Amino acid sequence: MTNLIESTRIVLVNTLAIALAVVLPALLAAVLSLPGLASAHAAEALAQWPADPAANMPSAWKPQYHPDIAAHTEFKFIRQGDKTLLQADADSAYGTLVHAFAKPLELKTLHWEWQVLTQPARANLQTKSGDDAGAKLCAFLQIDESRLGLGTRLALATARTVSGERLPAATLCYVWGVPGEKVGQVFDNPYTDRVKNIVVRDTATASELISENRDLQADARKAFGKELPDGPVKFTGIALGTDSDNTKSKARALFGKVSAK
Repeated sequence: MTNLIESTRIVLVNTLAIALAVVLPALLAAVLSLPGLASAHAAEALAQWPADPAANMPSAWKPQYHPDIAAHTEFKFIRQGDKTLLQADADSAYGTLVHAFAKPLELKTLHWEWQVLTQPARANLQTKSGDDAGAKLCAFLQIDESRLGLGTRLALATARTVSGERLPAATLCYVWGVPGEKVGQVFDNPYTDRVKNIVVRDTATASELISENRDLQADARKAFGKELPDGPVKFTGIALGTDSDNTKSKARALFGKVSAK
């Protein structure tokens, strides 16, 4: 019985740790209740970087960190030519910026600019020890949770109860891959299948700021398939970040304009 209790405790602790590390940034209750945004068009709901790089972070973008990781990814604005870019620096650190929506939005496309300046050493997004991204941009999906297995639903319920947050049940992350990860490849986060990674760039294309334009509806169905409800997929938030906590290395990335509609 003691072994059973200890095993159950470990499962619950690991589940919570995964939720905190991967999906805690989404949908804070206070943000979800904000008035005035519910009728906004999706493209307007994503606050843009300020023209002045000395300005503060737009209030809609909120930094989120892992409570068990002391070092935090640092975000600051820089000027490059006629553009204001967000620079993310991680030194054995973890952190994301999250833009939650007031209510689920039907998004069709996601557009952004990015560049990896320093890729985490020994990064491998398919292993726990290498689960660090030079750059990632994620979308939180609204899914039909009744289609999930009982174990998954129980784990989500436990994590939500303990954290006090409405954690998303499905997260789609666009990532900058490393050697061995092919562009277009889709795979589970090594900690949880509730997060799917799609490799859209690799280190061979890291020499300049690159513009991306993704079909969110198609990518969501490719990643989560039959878990999604019938009809258009809705999204509850967008996040971006850089991390290097697992590899104990350094990472740096640039993010240009991010928009959705």
